[in-house]
Amino acid sequence: MRVALARPLDHPLCRAVAEAGWEPVPYFITRQEFTHTSPPIPLENAAALLVLSPAAAQAVRVWVSNAIDVVVQGEGTELALGMDSLRIRRPQRQTAEGLWSMFTQAYPEGGEFVLARGERSREFMERNARGTIWHIHSWITHREVPVTPEPTMPSVDALLALSPLQAEYLSGVPGDALRFAWGERAARAFQSSGVEVHGVCDPSTEALIQLLRSFAPTQEVSEG
Repeated sequence: MRVALARPLDHPLCRAVAEAGWEPVPYFITRQEFTHTSPPIPLENAAALLVLSPAAAQAVRVWVSNAIDVVVQGEGTELALGMDSLRIRRPQRQTAEGLWSMFTQAYPEGGEFVLARGERSREFMERNARGTIWHIHSWITHREVPVTPEPTMPSVDALLALSPLQAEYLSGVPGDALRFAWGERAARAFQSSGVEVHGVCDPSTEALIQLLRSFAPTQEVSEG
């Protein structure tokens, strides 16, 4: 069983796919376009820099030094920073809710924080922080855009949309491949395009493994 997703083979998500018994097939129908903007406030004035995705990590690397705490949402984001000497915090649950819980416990006194994210982020952290002692300054580091011309779809059994925009474009792929969604926003984008969603998982490697295993074919044991 083969599943197409927009990650390289050495990425934690591809490793999770393999752990679930599927073959990951890198397929990039969208790409990240960097905004090349400066931080909204000097990073040295922030209690920490929050980084929500590998693309954001790539965009902020030139700004990051050992003098600042860095909070990341998942393992892929931490790896994308590529700086072993940083003080990095990462939640056990790689979800927005898990990040918020860990973040507020790590910084109980509040303060000023810079959050590096994509243009179409659901702004979960910002909404939770409104009216609290945690003052979050959004830094839009990148935006997701379609790859043109659209790449040829490899032969796969399933498509995994990691964002709403990917779901929109994967909805138009012909064939009977299963459609999987990484989070409810991607699932809604499939549904808005009139495409059946065969499986949805919380945005975590553990949830993805569980989802894929539930669709893995039953292994028959031959006699004799």
